[in-house]
Amino acid sequence: MNWPFDGPTKLTYSFIEPNTSYFATNYSADNEYKAIYALSDGQKAGIINALATWSAVANITFTQTSDDISNVGDLRFGGYALMGNEAAAWAYTPSNVPRGGDVWIGDPTVQYPTKGTYDYMTFIHEIGHALGLKHPFSASGANPTILDPALDDVQFTVMSYHNDYSYQPMTPMVLDILAIQALYGANMNWQTGDNIYSWNAYAPVFETIWDAGGNDTIDASNQAAKVDINLNEGSYSSIGLPNLTSNSVFTRGLGIAYGAKIENATGSNYNDILRGNALDNVLNGGTGADIMYGGAGNDTFYVDNRDDQVIETGTSASEVDSVYSTTSYSLYLYANVENLTLLTNANINAYGNDSNNVITGNAGDNLLDGYGGADTLIGGAGNDIYAVDNAGDVIRETSTLASEIDTVRASVSWTLGDNLENLELVGSGNINGVGNSQDNVLTGNAANNVLDGQGGLDTMIGGAGNDAYVIDQVGELNLVKEDANQGSDTLILTYGVQSNTLIDLNSSALNNFENVTLNGVGAFDVLGNSQDNYLVGNAFANNLQGGAGNDMLDGGAGADTLIGGTGNDIYVIDTLQDTVIEQANEGRDLVRTSINYTLGANIEDGELLGTAALNLDGNELANVLTGNSGDNVINGGLGADVMSGGTGNDVYIVDNASDVIVETWTNDYDQVYASVNYVIDINIEALTLTGADNLNGTGNSSANRITGNIGNNILDGAGGVDTLVGLTGDDTYVIDEIGDQIIEQANEGHDRVLAWNSFVLSANVEDGQLMGNAALSLYGNELDNVLTGNSGDNTLNGGVGADTMIGGDGVDTYYVDNVGDVIIETDASPTAYDRVFSSIDYTLGGNVENLLFVGTANLRGTGSDVANRMTGNSGDNILDGGLGADTLMGGLGNDTYIVDNVGDTVSETSTLASEIDTVWSSVNWTLGANVENLNLAGTANLNGSGNELNNSLTGNSGNNILDG
Repeated sequence: MNWPFDGPTKLTYSFIEPNTSYFATNYSADNEYKAIYALSDGQKAGIINALATWSAVANITFTQTSDDISNVGDLRFGGYALMGNEAAAWAYTPSNVPRGGDVWIGDPTVQYPTKGTYDYMTFIHEIGHALGLKHPFSASGANPTILDPALDDVQFTVMSYHNDYSYQPMTPMVLDILAIQALYGANMNWQTGDNIYSWNAYAPVFETIWDAGGNDTIDASNQAAKVDINLNEGSYSSIGLPNLTSNSVFTRGLGIAYGAKIENATGSNYNDILRGNALDNVLNGGTGADIMYGGAGNDTFYVDNRDDQVIETGTSASEVDSVYSTTSYSLYLYANVENLTLLTNANINAYGNDSNNVITGNAGDNLLDGYGGADTLIGGAGNDIYAVDNAGDVIRETSTLASEIDTVRASVSWTLGDNLENLELVGSGNINGVGNSQDNVLTGNAANNVLDGQGGLDTMIGGAGNDAYVIDQVGELNLVKEDANQGSDTLILTYGVQSNTLIDLNSSALNNFENVTLNGVGAFDVLGNSQDNYLVGNAFANNLQGGAGNDMLDGGAGADTLIGGTGNDIYVIDTLQDTVIEQANEGRDLVRTSINYTLGANIEDGELLGTAALNLDGNELANVLTGNSGDNVINGGLGADVMSGGTGNDVYIVDNASDVIVETWTNDYDQVYASVNYVIDINIEALTLTGADNLNGTGNSSANRITGNIGNNILDGAGGVDTLVGLTGDDTYVIDEIGDQIIEQANEGHDRVLAWNSFVLSANVEDGQLMGNAALSLYGNELDNVLTGNSGDNTLNGGVGADTMIGGDGVDTYYVDNVGDVIIETDASPTAYDRVFSSIDYTLGGNVENLLFVGTANLRGTGSDVANRMTGNSGDNILDGGLGADTLMGGLGNDTYIVDNVGDTVSETSTLASEIDTVWSSVNWTLGANVENLNLAGTANLNGSGNELNNSLTGNSGNNILDG
C-alpha cells in the first residue's frame, strides 16, 4: 500500500492469521506467508501500544480491521517462523506493491514484550519503517541523507541499530518525532492540558515527551537521586535510575521533542540542575543545593537552600524573574533576576542585586536589602529592617501593629514612609534623615547629617560629624543625644516661642552642641557655651550671647542684640538696628555686613557681603576691611589698616602711611584717595592725593591716573602709560613711558617734568629734565622753559618761549628760535661736539662747537674761541667762526664768510651763477671753489688769491698782493 504524506492520515492495520489471511503469489523474496505463525495476544498488545506511540506524536490515526481474502489493513502485522536469531523483525516501507506497509515479527520475539524491552522498541522501530522512515545510517535512492555518526543511536532515533542499553526507548525519540511530523504533521490534540510528567523513582526513564499545549511540568520530586532537567526543545534530561551500557552508566534518556513546550520543572531532594527555556518557567529545585537556569521569559524560581544557585541568562528589559525562598537568600551573585519573595514565617533575610528589585518579606523579622538598583522593599508583619542605598528605593511597610518596630538603614538621604519607626544612617557619606508623624528614633552616621523628626516626639542621635537637628517641639530638646568632641553640631528650632524663650547650650542636654539656628516664630534668648558657637536668629528681635569661644552671631532680620564675649567673634549685620556689644581686650572680632557700616568700638575687622555697592568704615584700631563684589568705598580710619576690595570698582581712603591695600582683581577700576605719601600696589588704577600737604604719589606697572592735591606734589606713574594731574602747587612729574600724559592747568604753580624717555612738555608745565644716560630728546612748549639734559646725547628744543637749555655731558643738540633762548653747555670735553640749530642770528656760547642755520632767513652766525663748524641755510648768511680754526659752509644764497685764522675753511657748495659769495679775511687767503669775492680786512700786509671764477679781490690799508 501507499498513502499520501501531506496531512491527517487515517490508516488501518490488521493482524495476519495463518489460515484466513491471503497473499500475492510473488509477495516478496522470502514469501513470509509460507511460514506464518500466529502472533500472541501479548505481541498484539505490544504492537497496538507501539502504534499509539506514533499516533501520539504525528497526525495519524490507526484503526484495526480484519485480515482476510476481502480486506486487509494498510499496515499488516504477522509472525514469520523462519526469521531465525539474526533478526527480531522486519518491515516493508509504504509502496504500491502488496507487501508495502507490512511488518513481520520473528519467533525469537517474546510473547509479552513490555515497554523498555528490546522487543517493544523493535515494534516501534518496524512501525517506523512501515510509516516511511529509514535507518539513519543508510541512504536510499529517494533519500540519500544519513545522520552524523554521533546521532546514530537509539537515544536520538529508534531507527538506529545502536542500542547497547539495558533499557530501551519506550517511545519514538527526538529525531523520530521530527521526521514523522515532517511526513504527517504533528498531533496538536495530544497532551493539550496542564500536564505533570513524573516517573517511578526506581526505574530508568528512556522516552521523549511530545506535548501540544497547556502549562506543563516535569516533576522529579519523588526521585531517589539527583536529576538534571532541561526544558528546551530537542534537549535531553537525566532522570530515573541509571541505564547501564557496555561503556558507561547512561542517564540522559528523557528527550523533549522539537515543538513541545514544557514550562515547569520540579527537582528532587538532592542537588539538582534545572534548565529553563524561553517560556515563563517555574523552577523548583527541591531541598537540595540546586542550580537553576532561567533563560528568556518571566521565570520563577523556588529556593529552599542557601546554596541554591539561580542563573538567569535572559537579559531583556521586559523580562521579570522572581525567586521565592523559604531561607535567607541573596541575589547578589545572580544577575538578571529582579524579584525575591520570602516564604513561611521564619526570621530570614533577603538581599537583591544590581537590578531594580522587588523584595518582599514574610510575617517574620526580616532584613530586606535591595543592594544596587532602585528597589522596592515590602516588609509586612514582623520587626523588619530595610537596607536602602539608592534614592530611588521604595519601602512599603503594610503592618500597623503598635508592637512592631521597623527600621530603615540608609546609605543615602532618606525620609521614613508610613508605619516605619526608626532610621539609621550608615556609610561614610554626608546624608540626611527625615522622620514621619510617629515618635521616631533617628541615628546619624560618622559623617555630616541633618536629622529631622518631622511630627512626633522624636529621639535624634547624631554621632560623629557636623550634624544638624531639626527641633519642631520643645520636648525634643531633652531627647537629642550628642557626645563631646563629635563635630560641630547645630540645633535648628522650627517651633514658636513658648513660655520659656531661653535656649541654654550650657545645660546638660545641650552642652555638646555648638550652634543654634532659629526658624520659629518669636524672639528667643540664646546663650552659648565655652565652645565655638554659631548662633543664627530669625526675623524677630533676638538676644544672642556667644560666651567664651570664637563665636559667630547672626541675628537675622530683626533688631537683634549680639554679644560676642571673649574670643575672636564674628557678627553678621543686616540692619542698622542691630546692636553689637564687644568689650575691650575680648579677642579680634569681625563684622560681616550687607549694609553700609561703620565699625563700632572694640571691633577690629569688617567684611562686606553680597553684590551691592556698599561703604565700609573702620575705627581708630588697626582694621582689616574687606569689600564684596560690588563697587565699594573702604575707609580704614586712623589705624594702620589692611583694605581689600575684591571685585568691583573700589575706592580706598588712606590716611596712615602703614595702611595696606590688597587688590587681586585685574579687570576693575580701583582708586585710592590718600592724605599721606603713597605708592599704589598692583591692580590699583588711580591715586588721588588729598589735603594740602606736600605729598608724593607713585603708581604701579598699570596705566594709572595719579592726581595731586593743592600742595607741591611729586607724581610718578612708575611704569604703564599713565595720566598725571597736578592741580595747584609746584608739582614734579616723573615720566617713564612714551604714552605718559600730564594734565596741568594754567596758573597752577611752577611745574617740572623728570623724563626717562623723550618728551614734549605738556601745556602749562614750565621745566623739564631728562633722566638716566640714554640719548633722549626734550621739547618745550610756549612758555619760557628750563630744559636740562642728562649725560647722554640729547636734543633740547625749547619751543617758542625764551628758554634756558642745559646740555650736560654727551653730544647735545639745541634748537634756538628766540633771542631770549639761553644755552648752557657744561661739558668741556674735546670729544663732545655739541651743535645748535638756529632760526635767528646766533653767537655760539662756551663749549658749543657747531652752528646750523635753519629756514630761509638771512642770518648771521658767530662762533666762539674754539674750532667751530658753521653751516648756513638757503638765505644770505654771514658766517664768522671767531678765533678758532673754523669750518664755514654757506650753501645757497649770497653768503659772507669772515676768516681770521689760517686754519679756517670755507666750503661753498652752491654753483649758481646768480649767487655772489664773499670772504672777509684778516689773514692771507686764497678763495676756494664757488666763492667769487675776497676782501682783505685790517691793516696787516696780506696777500689775496682768487680762483678760476671771475673774482673781485679787494685789499686793505696794508701792502697787499692780490692775485686773481
